[in-house]
Amino acid sequence: MSQFDCFCSLQGTPCRVKILNMKRAICYLRASVSELAQPHSLDVQSAIIHSFAERNGYLIERTFSEYGSGCNDARKEWAAAIDYAQSNNVFVICWKVDRFSRSLSSFAKSSSLLPLLRFVELGDMEPSPIVLAVLVACGQAEADNARVRVRESMRILKEQQGRVWGNPRITETASPASLKVRKHNARVFNTRISNLVDDLKNAGYSLKECVSRLNDLGVTTRRGRAWTYHLLYRVVNYN
Repeated sequence: MSQFDCFCSLQGTPCRVKILNMKRAICYLRASVSELAQPHSLDVQSAIIHSFAERNGYLIERTFSEYGSGCNDARKEWAAAIDYAQSNNVFVICWKVDRFSRSLSSFAKSSSLLPLLRFVELGDMEPSPIVLAVLVACGQAEADNARVRVRESMRILKEQQGRVWGNPRITETASPASLKVRKHNARVFNTRISNLVDDLKNAGYSLKECVSRLNDLGVTTRRGRAWTYHLLYRVVNYN
């Protein structure tokens, strides 16, 4: 038996299945937002696609998945899936058209791949360009409408209820508090370095020699850099 053969059982009768006769494929999975917001989306898509592949004789050899908007033409995994399919002449299986793309411009970039595209929702056949164009256009329109709804909802809530998002007083509260913390941390650090320099000076080192000594000891600046004379001078004279 060849290494490409495998056995399966059909109603108790062993039969040989030629893996070489199966159609090579990859699958592409996409969810719009984060894993935290859609924890099972990719798993569900993967299960649907693998069931489709098994029924129709596809052998999935690689999976490309990501989180991001289908309107984004610069999706990394989407572009990688297209490149892989074209380079290796394998099918791309996706659950629904809107998972593959919600942008007519991105659809145009993948038009040469049309004979290798398979969508579970459309069945095991080469998709019609007209059908795909309509579905992608509908997906793009739906995404555009969603953005309009969110923007208008926020505007209405702000006008009617005074609702605001984020911290409207951030320049009055958060920024001064952050500056206070930074100044405190700087004082603590500078005090520690000044004490080290005082100890070194008491041992007979000049300020210039203290620079080399601190670097030899592995003591760095607050940003993790090596000391220079001017940096050390500024720190020990910091008020």
